[in-house]
Amino acid sequence: MKEHPNHPWDHHSDQPHVMRDKKLKRKIYRRAALQMLKSGILLIFLPLIILIQLTLKTWKKTNSNRCIGLSVHVESNCEGKSIVPLKEICNMVDDLGVNQLMVRIPLSDSKKFDTYLNHIDALSNQNREISINLLQDRINIENPDLLKQNLNYLLPRLKNKIKYIHIGNAYNRRKWAFHHFGEYHKFFQTIRSVAKQITPDIKLIGASVIDFEFAPLLESLFHFRRGTYDGYNTQLYVDRRGAPENKQTGFNLLGKINFINLIHKISWKTSGDLWISEINWPLQNTQNFSPCKGSALVSDQAQADYLVRAFLITIASGKVRTCYWHQLIAPGYGLVDNRSDKATKRPSYHAFKVINTLFNNAKTIHFHNGNYQKNKGLYCLKIYSQLEDNPVTIHAFWSHQDLQLIQFSADKWIAQNGDPILHNDPSKIPISSSVIYAIDPR
Repeated sequence: MKEHPNHPWDHHSDQPHVMRDKKLKRKIYRRAALQMLKSGILLIFLPLIILIQLTLKTWKKTNSNRCIGLSVHVESNCEGKSIVPLKEICNMVDDLGVNQLMVRIPLSDSKKFDTYLNHIDALSNQNREISINLLQDRINIENPDLLKQNLNYLLPRLKNKIKYIHIGNAYNRRKWAFHHFGEYHKFFQTIRSVAKQITPDIKLIGASVIDFEFAPLLESLFHFRRGTYDGYNTQLYVDRRGAPENKQTGFNLLGKINFINLIHKISWKTSGDLWISEINWPLQNTQNFSPCKGSALVSDQAQADYLVRAFLITIASGKVRTCYWHQLIAPGYGLVDNRSDKATKRPSYHAFKVINTLFNNAKTIHFHNGNYQKNKGLYCLKIYSQLEDNPVTIHAFWSHQDLQLIQFSADKWIAQNGDPILHNDPSKIPISSSVIYAIDPR
């Protein structure tokens, strides 16, 4: 991987290192001052957008057959972990049963492009949809001719294999090499110009805003530069607030999805669907493999709980085309830990498998958003689905508060990890932070 000296890559957490050079950061912010001023002006429209959102329904009935996705990237070599063989990775993907996959291709790693293409080929089958996240680096941003050269190699080889390319990552974080939105837009348009000639049927998804930040969300959707996105994506991390039901500036995960969907719908710069291209919770006791520090780190069990609840809320919103868990194998945040010679499946792996099995072909019927049986903090998502070719009704229950008891009778109960549960008293069903599923024939 060819690294720019100002944007070195952290191979442990698979992201750029935090920028420590204060002089360089001041220089970048000075260059971006006008763009930042323009985006700040857009905040005057924020109260109107929020007012509009308050009048709209927060969830809708929808099919969820493409909502659950998983990132399965080529791993970086580094000390402290082993590289899982590609055959074993494919077996895991088969075991999980997930059909919506995301694969990163870093432009900085042009010498290994064939490795990434082989990774995609190995994961492909007739039922799977593989999307690409084309990762920027400063060298390709500064050198459009090199970017075009790389695209002229990649795009013909991706033709007829993929339908969607998510362009760039986290443009609103300087460490990710974009200094302001204008650079991201130019990068996107350069890719558009080449793709139009080589792969006109592939849809290009932008603008890859990370976290929930009003100014970059608005500036990426309300501007007068030429060109549009074929769909809008966000790396909607909510991990710094803990549980997905927790609020940030008044918005929990469902509220954030509704807000982003609203501005995506009223923008003239995008068509197509809304995507969440990355979501995860980083783990405690994973040292430098974790992408962050402090209170954002959670236990293995809490990660599994939050994963399932985040997907259930996303499905209930009815507004997200596909949400990708980031990612399958990563010591600091993945479903699988590969710090030893043998890859270890975390609780989140088994929780992901169960929710994908139950909800992959689901139709949302009703969502009790923290008020089930008039109990504050008690959630229930009711769906129709198929289980072993039999039509079923599934209720997913969880509590954002302390342990709560409800009255509910079901033909079968299973835990978040797929284990069967026996409830002798239907008038006292315990509901905790881990999701449980009630399954009845339909």
